[in-house]
Amino acid sequence: MSINQKYTNCYSTIETQKRMIQFSNIASTYNEYLDTLYSYALHLGFDEQTAMDAIHDVFYKLCISHKSLSEIENLKFYLTRSLRNRLIDIKRSNKEHTAIAPFEGEEQEKLPFQLNVSIEDEFIEKEDLEEIQQKVENVLSRLTDRQREIVYLRYIREYSYEEIAEIMQISVESSRNLISKSLTKLKESSLSLSLFLLIVR
Repeated sequence: MSINQKYTNCYSTIETQKRMIQFSNIASTYNEYLDTLYSYALHLGFDEQTAMDAIHDVFYKLCISHKSLSEIENLKFYLTRSLRNRLIDIKRSNKEHTAIAPFEGEEQEKLPFQLNVSIEDEFIEKEDLEEIQQKVENVLSRLTDRQREIVYLRYIREYSYEEIAEIMQISVESSRNLISKSLTKLKESSLSLSLFLLIVR
């Protein structure tokens, strides 16, 4: 065997090992973030199958990419942004297939967003549950889809304003304004932010 052949075989073996390590890391990342990504897709109004298809598309793109996971500074942020973009593409594709033309000025990337009320906290007195649930549901009904989404991203998933801006494709100033307006509506309901976040999912 020539020196060139030995070098080629050695290089091929190293590259194979690198790819195996990368696939292993991706599989581990998939298991770590699957529930979070799946929950986010459902909150955005997509069905279970579409949510899983979009998640698999995101990870397939990671698998065929030459980028190492170690090169990605913030994996949770990267995956959330990638998933939202993929879901938008799917929604746009479905609109084209069903031949539904958007109204003039309508944003095709506009997504619904739902937060669910789940009162199970043992520290809340039983007689207060109904009143609190009614207040929370009233606040949620007054929030826009974007306001509900930004509350979820900021306070439940703990993203920075800069990360939220990239995920939602808005400016940092807009992300701050959306949070401010959401908190104003929350204060008007006499609910504390901590109690509100304890109840919504």
